[in-house]
Amino acid sequence: MTRRTSFPASILALILAFALSTPLFAQTAIGIDEALTIARAQGMTTVAKLEHEHEKGQSLWEAEGLGADGKKMEIKIDALTGNILKKQVK
Repeated sequence: MTRRTSFPASILALILAFALSTPLFAQTAIGIDEALTIARAQGMTTVAKLEHEHEKGQSLWEAEGLGADGKKMEIKIDALTGNILKKQVK
């Protein structure tokens, strides 16, 4: 006897597969608190913006703010490892 998957179960499996493949459900090992700590450790004294983003298939935190000298800073942090991907002082 052949077993058939019911229609609703197959639809649910398809939706779940799609949802897990989208950036919305991407894994992050580095939470917002740790991303803030990393940005401050890099010299950012005032954090104006900190948001989780997906860029070219990579999960990252982007921090924008000011350093102690008042210069604008932008720091990109890998959301899985905590490594600094980019640090720009303007």
